Amino acid sequence: MVKLEEISTKPSFSNQLENKMLYSNHSNDISISYTSTYTLKYVIEGIKHYNYNNENIEVSKNQYLILNNSKITTEAKKGTKGLSFFLSSELLNEILNYHTTSTTSFEFIEATQKQSNNKVRLFLEQITYLYENDRMTLQQQIEDLFIKLSELIVQEQNAIDNKFTRLKIVKHDTKRDLYRSILKAEEYLQDNLARDISLEILSKDIGISKYYLHRLFTEIHGDTPLKYLTGIRLQKAKNKLRYSTASIFETAIACGFDNTSYFSNIFKAHTGVSPSQFRKAF
Repeated sequence: MVKLEEISTKPSFSNQLENKMLYSNHSNDISISYTSTYTLKYVIEGIKHYNYNNENIEVSKNQYLILNNSKITTEAKKGTKGLSFFLSSELLNEILNYHTTSTTSFEFIEATQKQSNNKVRLFLEQITYLYENDRMTLQQQIEDLFIKLSELIVQEQNAIDNKFTRLKIVKHDTKRDLYRSILKAEEYLQDNLARDISLEILSKDIGISKYYLHRLFTEIHGDTPLKYLTGIRLQKAKNKLRYSTASIFETAIACGFDNTSYFSNIFKAHTGVSPSQFRKAF
């Protein structure tokens, strides 16, 4: 049975710590240490800091982090809101065995997930909405929601593990560090998409060679770094064309394209219509 709890003060963690969903809305600054099972931390408002294996990990609004069995110290300021899902190792291993033939112990890569469009993040938003707006439905569906969330995170982790296996990388600490490098590369590209970015500039910022970054990013992400950059530039351009009055030229420059002609060609190649035609459709 999945247990649902809500806290506003410092929790004691003296009760059930598996198969539990905990909503926190801190009325004061907190700092607490405890030994936990597998746990997913999702921040709804504010910023939380987790000290895990002598490492400080920051999780901001709409981001999540999955931690393995270990001692955790949580720090949060007054007004911070979040959801914690304390996961049963028995359930996770059952899901893993259903989807794979692996007999090894399960380990998540401890990295803050910031992507806004992945399945886990979208599902967490759905659970948060139910908690804050339709508690009765959440109570009725909590078992199914908890199992579905567990399945999504196992599938996500298994997909990452398979990609590292193809790269012949098996050590957990190595996978974690390299995966964080990929997340850092994605964040750099998103934050600097209007700038002139090359693979050399990106590799220097991340701290690994151009070749290895290209190979690693392509295997883990599915696109080369520069294709990924083009994709997020085009997505920003679509949003500007729909929701702003900026000219085509202004939109192109703001999204990192050198000139209107190049922008129009790339845009049409990916969408099938010119920027002007796209804007008129809305």
